[in-house]
Amino acid sequence: MNYTIPLTILLLSATPLLAQSPLEEAMAGITHQGELRFGAIGTEDALGTTATTLSLGGRLSLETKPLNGVSLVGTFFTTTPLFGEDEEGLFLDSTNRGYAIVGESYLKALWSATTLKVGRQLIDTPFADSDDIAMIPNTFEALSVVSKELPDTTLSLALLTQMAGVDAPIAQRFSKLQPSADPVVVAGVEYEGIAHTNLALWYYGIDAGDILYAEGSYEMAGVTVGVQYADQDHDNTAYGALVEAEISDFTLGVAYNKAEGIVSNGFGGGAFFTSSEDHTIAAVRDQEALRYRAAYALGSFEVGVAHLALDKGEDETDYLLHYAVNKNHTLDIIYSEMYDDGNMVRFFANYSF
Repeated sequence: MNYTIPLTILLLSATPLLAQSPLEEAMAGITHQGELRFGAIGTEDALGTTATTLSLGGRLSLETKPLNGVSLVGTFFTTTPLFGEDEEGLFLDSTNRGYAIVGESYLKALWSATTLKVGRQLIDTPFADSDDIAMIPNTFEALSVVSKELPDTTLSLALLTQMAGVDAPIAQRFSKLQPSADPVVVAGVEYEGIAHTNLALWYYGIDAGDILYAEGSYEMAGVTVGVQYADQDHDNTAYGALVEAEISDFTLGVAYNKAEGIVSNGFGGGAFFTSSEDHTIAAVRDQEALRYRAAYALGSFEVGVAHLALDKGEDETDYLLHYAVNKNHTLDIIYSEMYDDGNMVRFFANYSF
């Protein structure tokens, strides 16, 4: 099943919807938003081999004026290596080259508190997400419905067929999520009707093994306590807990995960509490993890450090610096020390408009 609808085709096919208002009026009402991104990355692997990439890219998103609750959205993403520095592929395509892609191209219909999207789009759920860790995030070809008609409740349903972006097998091209080409079925319910409490339950219908995921958190007086449980195809499970406290300008936290069997991050960065910038509990049988985090925020600055201790994999320590120059301009530096697995440093300068 193919839900890809290029923006130009959408515009043509939507002509009947515009019968009550001239096409020129809809086009004149187009709004836009975007981001310019400069990124630099340097890595060193376990053998001491280094790689560097400098890249300039970003995104531009256009949305038509809604007509009878229906609008069209398209987003163009691009990344281009600079000065011949193109060795590290995380910022580039599958051949370490720059690329451009129409990552979003969808029809959006809004009825009351329910939104329907059909086409290429950003999806952010626990086991299918944008994972915006490089130059171009993950986007999905999908049909999605999000409803907030019920009090304190968000209902989500999606059929995902293809994926492109940083975690896709071929970053620069949409390709099917499953060998069978059947859609991945995603269903979720999130509930906030209990004071200080968030509850969520998600289901993913996947050929390789269905995922059932539950998460709950309770927050009061600056202290958050969370628990999670994931069952992947009944044979592989993971559970976790976290505690975080905000004390003045400091945030301190500790998280724990235990996998029984081999678990997956799904289609993106995954949902596990202990996931670091690179390492997670996924892909290693019976992995156990403990992660400590501390952050300090002062005005526009935020600094943080997090340490992940894995019982079967290599540990990781992440150092983060974030600076909001103004409401449109941010700077980020992330250094990940992975010990015998090497290290990685990333720098981003983002300007939104």
